Amino acid sequence: MSTGVLVVAHGSRDPRAAPVARRVAADVAAQLPGVATAAAFLELCAPSPTEALDQLADSGVEDVAVVPYLLSDAYHSRVDLPAVADLARARGWTARLGQVLGPDPRLLDALGTRLEEALGGAEVDAVVLAAAGSSDVSANRTVGRVATDLGARLGLPALCAFASAATPTVATAVEQFRSCGSARVAVATYLLAPGFFADQIRDAALAAGAVAVSEPLGACPEVAHIVVDRARLACPDQI
Repeated sequence: MSTGVLVVAHGSRDPRAAPVARRVAADVAAQLPGVATAAAFLELCAPSPTEALDQLADSGVEDVAVVPYLLSDAYHSRVDLPAVADLARARGWTARLGQVLGPDPRLLDALGTRLEEALGGAEVDAVVLAAAGSSDVSANRTVGRVATDLGARLGLPALCAFASAATPTVATAVEQFRSCGSARVAVATYLLAPGFFADQIRDAALAAGAVAVSEPLGACPEVAHIVVDRARLACPDQI
């Protein structure tokens, strides 16, 4: 029985987003020779989970690790991803669901790298970790812990902020630091890919006086490594 990996992203209308997930899936495949790997999208992009499962079936897969290409454990990971696993089980496959990508210390490494790229050697005195935001309170609290960990890693005061569905907003967090005397506030974008939320975070941060805004994590090596580990944890005897 051949085992495969299905990397499942949310999907976006923004044409910049889907290629990032596909690149990560390709990087995962390169790290797992002999293991069929595919990317799928819950909505708005192709292939759909069903189409991606067809693709894996053509490679002889009958056992799949379904890995969420998501940073936080919220609605999509708790409802949509189990439904994807059920689609595989309906084919008679064995399907195991992996954990979301965050939090993970390697994401702090990637966030630090993106900040360095944005700063170009300039110094800052505070950092805001900006995420999409969720109606799930526990998911937002996890972002807050990531912000604390990032601040400790960088030796800077840190706050979390959200583009939607939760508070504080990015502008509020930047303005809070500036009102307390921080003249050079950087914003670390805690998103996987470019798109609406990334643009919204950048615009709000710069308008509020941030000196730099990092790019989303993108197809960085750390993300692919985490996906590989999530797949191996889901199917330890097969991958």
